[in-house]
Amino acid sequence: MKLKGILFVMIACCLASCNWNSSGEDQPAITTDTLKFTYKHIKQTKAGSQIDISYPIFRSQPVLNDSLNNYLTGQKNTNQNNDLHAVVLRQDSSLTIIEINESAPGKNTVTHFINWNTKKSKPILLSDILVDQYSDSLNKVAETVFRQNEKLGASASLTSYNFKTGQFTLNNNYLITPIGLKFLFNAREVKPGTYGQLVVFVPYSQILSLLRPNTVVTQYHK
Repeated sequence: MKLKGILFVMIACCLASCNWNSSGEDQPAITTDTLKFTYKHIKQTKAGSQIDISYPIFRSQPVLNDSLNNYLTGQKNTNQNNDLHAVVLRQDSSLTIIEINESAPGKNTVTHFINWNTKKSKPILLSDILVDQYSDSLNKVAETVFRQNEKLGASASLTSYNFKTGQFTLNNNYLITPIGLKFLFNAREVKPGTYGQLVVFVPYSQILSLLRPNTVVTQYHK
């Protein structure tokens, strides 16, 4: 059996049976109101490569486990990285956040997030927490933050970045925090790999008009 086939079976069977160096209020943390879970760790050598995988298995949460399973197997089969680790960053009665890090020798770490609605048992999309037609307004606020971080003037060209059509655009790789949304661009996504990951943090205080009422983030901006 080929390596990726072995990986798929290993992860699927086990599931079935940060890189944020920040501090302060936005620091992801597990609260006392949590789903029960345990970590599974697989470390083996197959076909000349070392497989190192770890991930949480949630008790009585088959939909969440299946969603994580599908993501992990898809990423491993696509990228064939040596290491793939998923960790629970934050939980409360409405929200579960999982960070997934992929790495291999000589390559930049790639980080992705799963924001999960604990009560509705489904992933949280930006359209679930933001009003209709939010995109342009959210991009405008985020671009201001981006330009400040990059020390760029309001009219400075972005052609040296890898944005399509040369215009700033947020991606869908975001982390819900108690004080805002953190969007993460992985290395080479918008800048050369030597620059590493790039973060754009959008505080709730700057997008209050875009937030839907009665969502999983309402608890953070009342």
